[in-house]
Amino acid sequence: MEKIIIIGHKNPDTDSIVSAIAAQELFSRVFGIEAQAFRCGEINNETKFVLKNFEVEIPDHIKDAGEIDSVALVDHNEISQVFDGLDYGKVDYIFDHHKLSVVTEKPIYCHMVPIGSTSSIIAQLFFTKGLEPSDKVAKLLVSGILSDTLNLTSPTTTQEDRKLLEKLNDVAKLNIEEFVAEMFKAKSSLEGISIQDIITLDYKNFEMGTKKVGIATWETTFPESVNVKKSEIMEALAIKKTAQNLDYVFFMVVDILKQFCQLYVIGEEEKALAEKVFSKKENEGIMELPGVVSRKKQIVPQLTEELSK
Repeated sequence: MEKIIIIGHKNPDTDSIVSAIAAQELFSRVFGIEAQAFRCGEINNETKFVLKNFEVEIPDHIKDAGEIDSVALVDHNEISQVFDGLDYGKVDYIFDHHKLSVVTEKPIYCHMVPIGSTSSIIAQLFFTKGLEPSDKVAKLLVSGILSDTLNLTSPTTTQEDRKLLEKLNDVAKLNIEEFVAEMFKAKSSLEGISIQDIITLDYKNFEMGTKKVGIATWETTFPESVNVKKSEIMEALAIKKTAQNLDYVFFMVVDILKQFCQLYVIGEEEKALAEKVFSKKENEGIMELPGVVSRKKQIVPQLTEELSK
């Protein structure tokens, strides 16, 4: 029987982890293929809460491409976000809700939908086949949708996400209001979190034109707990910029409740670019962006457009 390795992006978020786990069941029941979920980074406190709450084991950490024959990517497709050492020629499946950023050397199974989460995509594939995910997988997919859409408030949210969440919860039977409050409390927790964790647990590199841009995100219900560490965060970002030979690096502190972003601007290059793109002024290294909560839809495309001119 063919064996597939399922893996999310570096610095995995909840959607990346739970969609990989759910895809194990999808491959088995829909495709008749044995598959195993892995992770390629440390998980955050929100994801730990979700997995512990539903008694699901944390996927093993894959650090070496080794003898892998076939790979399924979930929640990403950019080469800069795949795990180190992976031969992209071994990628046979992609399930993603981001832009397509690669050209493959062979035909592959690629299921991409402009939707709020990869968990939504996995749920879609179950339901279109006339199947319901298991109780545990339904709960994980509910968590992934709520996390990536910020409880359906992100501009990335679609009506399909809402419908899928409702159908999933017919199986999961969660009290959504109570559950999401606990999940976002865990998301905001800085317990056991170092400065390095803050800037890397939700960090991605992007190729924008000829420039390499790093963008980290911290979603929280209590942004003050992050902002008190601003000077340390700025210093760590500057070190990362140099170490990774980045042209720009930014850090987003997203207030989940107030739908508000504080964009950390660490240097003159970042300041000039951000002020041009977002038409705002920075104040002591922070640019306030009301209504901005999505890196994928409200930060990356705008920066990419400017840097691709």
